[in-house]
Amino acid sequence: MTWLQLVFAPILKWVRTLRPGLVRAASLAAVLMSLGIALAALLSGTAAVHAASKAVADPCRIPAAIRTSPPLEGGKPIDVTVGIVIVDLFEVKDSDQTFRADFVSTARWRDPRLSARARGRSLADCRPGLNDIWHPDLRLLNLRAQFRAVGESVRIGDDGAVRYEARVLGQFSSRLRMREFPFDVQQLRIRIASFNYGPKVVRLVAEQPTIQREREFSAAGWSTLNDYTDANVEPLRIGLEEFSRADHVIVIERQPAYYLWNFILPLVFIVLMAWTVFWLDPQSWGAQIGIATASAFTLVAFLVALRSSLPALPYLTRLDELVLGSTMLVFFALAEVIVTSRLAQTDRGALASRLDAYGRWLYIALFAGVIFAALIR
Repeated sequence: MTWLQLVFAPILKWVRTLRPGLVRAASLAAVLMSLGIALAALLSGTAAVHAASKAVADPCRIPAAIRTSPPLEGGKPIDVTVGIVIVDLFEVKDSDQTFRADFVSTARWRDPRLSARARGRSLADCRPGLNDIWHPDLRLLNLRAQFRAVGESVRIGDDGAVRYEARVLGQFSSRLRMREFPFDVQQLRIRIASFNYGPKVVRLVAEQPTIQREREFSAAGWSTLNDYTDANVEPLRIGLEEFSRADHVIVIERQPAYYLWNFILPLVFIVLMAWTVFWLDPQSWGAQIGIATASAFTLVAFLVALRSSLPALPYLTRLDELVLGSTMLVFFALAEVIVTSRLAQTDRGALASRLDAYGRWLYIALFAGVIFAALIR
């Protein structure tokens, strides 16, 4: 006897005690109800069997438990090898200390739970997403704006080796050391950190650099000396917690030709223009004062234009030292003109001429010293 007969036998026996018309209606209702229940049970069983068979048949399915726990072995931290390949460096802004770069980032680690031996089948032909497996949650610390992230991929080898790769185009902040400007060498850093795991769980290892010839990027006014991944940096500390960190360093050197032609050479002409006051007759004190004041005003405007292209620095750069020394010389020339003009007006023209004779050579000697101290040393 089936379970349906056991359930509906008492009901049918009670129905037979009723009037014939009611018996036929009740019997029909009971039969329909029995068919409905049997059909529902059949469909439910079929769906369960289909789901189970699908789960067994899907070779790329990864258990949820593997996604949340790191693959620690013997209490040792997981070595995660990180590397960055620069595709292009196309902008370096001194004023806000940022740069834009296009690069491919890679991360490699081993998860034995994903190996073909542990699973009984390979994941080499699968294309899981990063969130489908456990990962070290690597992020870019100094990323200001990300314009594009394309080509993300995860590959899993038969031995459980995981390789993650993504191409990123973004703007990054990097502190520039401008003391030697415009003859400076800068280290632009892309800072990478694990936001969930410290050095006891995840240890970042630098990708071994590949030997490359000198590369030229799109950033105008710069030449690239080197780029490498540095994992020997201090961990990221937030409160009492520490998180693993590594930096990719791009070493670049400024090409000073732009500043030589557009800033330093015009500055030299301004200083030499002020020097001409020492060669004029002290009796022509009006022309001397006009030249000296014009040189001073031109130098102030020049200084304003220069500072607009640089960040607010608490120290003097080499170009600042040159500008400051030149400013002092121009105002020295203006002060000397005022003294000699006063002497010329009080009938002491011979003394004024001697001051001009001494002053013209002292001025040019001081200017040569300023150039040497600021640009050549």
